Amino acid sequence: MKKILYIITQSELGGAQKNVLDLASGLKDKYSILAATGSDGGNALHNKLFLARIATVQLKWLRRSINPIWDFLSFWEIGRLISKERPDIVHLHSSKAGLLGSLAVRFFKPETKIIYTSHGAAFTASFSKTNKKIFLWIEKLTAPLKNKIICVSPNEKKAWLRYQAAPETKLTVINNGLDLKILPKILSAEEAREKLAGISSLFFNALRKMPAQIKIIGTIANFYPDKGIPHLIEAADIILKKTNSKILFAVIGEGRERKLYEEMIRARNIENNFILIGSVSDAIIHLKAFDIYVQPSLKEGFGYSVLEAMAAGLPIIASHVGGIGEMITNNENGFLLWPRDTKEIAKKILQLIDNPALAEKFSQASQEKIKEFSLEKMIAATERVYLEK
Repeated sequence: MKKILYIITQSELGGAQKNVLDLASGLKDKYSILAATGSDGGNALHNKLFLARIATVQLKWLRRSINPIWDFLSFWEIGRLISKERPDIVHLHSSKAGLLGSLAVRFFKPETKIIYTSHGAAFTASFSKTNKKIFLWIEKLTAPLKNKIICVSPNEKKAWLRYQAAPETKLTVINNGLDLKILPKILSAEEAREKLAGISSLFFNALRKMPAQIKIIGTIANFYPDKGIPHLIEAADIILKKTNSKILFAVIGEGRERKLYEEMIRARNIENNFILIGSVSDAIIHLKAFDIYVQPSLKEGFGYSVLEAMAAGLPIIASHVGGIGEMITNNENGFLLWPRDTKEIAKKILQLIDNPALAEKFSQASQEKIKEFSLEKMIAATERVYLEK
């Protein structure tokens, strides 16, 4: 039985982490699986893997931030793990794991097959020009070490080719997939709102002050700059100045930008109408608490949360970045906007609130389109890459 080692930098449950969990869970009966997670983001992925009966280890020194000492220690830590476990395939996820993992594999067990999924190229992210150049240089340097680089959307592959980060022969496209067996577990709007109110006192208090016909605009996002939450806050401010207060904005998620978001919300005096709920386990089952889903990202690979919102039947407003354009067709099952267009986000939210028939059209179309992005299809395509000679 072949052994696969998954390595990922962070342990919080974002899209890359869900991808690792899905692949490991789907292939554990055919391969010997070990997942190694970094020490950033707590133990969420580690715990999920444990519950799925997948062997896992947490790497002490593998962290998102750049630190030459930690990174050197992480290189040796990964190398020791590879020497001990002797995997046939190492599947790396995220830029830091991609760099350190590929160097460690080629140094400690050079014959091992290396697969790398970037989940949105770091050299296109919202970093400084200098940092983008560094990330691009790193990807170019390590691309020859990898057997295959998986792009999660055709747009991401185009970016790799445009920046000449890797030759086309190294690149392949595999969309993320969603386990549609989750659909019966999605709570009704009333149940979901009640559950979220039990999790967040701020959300509970906001709901209590609102009338029964309240509209809730929501999103799921880790609090990182690339998720574009400040643009949703600004859009909320525009809307709330134009209309009455029967609209509530809510974000499920957590991260290092929380204090910045809280300050932005306070500065605009919209604390009663914009709630940061915090992390929620199995967030997808609570999605129907929202009437409209907004994904204001500046960068995406192939956003799981948009897939989940489609499955929940929410009308969606999303930035036209990464693979989102493959999931959302403008004016058919949602609105696609240019990133950072705060005024347009506000305009489209109000358009959906004022036009329930259009919102329902988007909802029905998304529930049909989600069938194109099954988990089984993603796992099968990834396994084919593993078995390539």
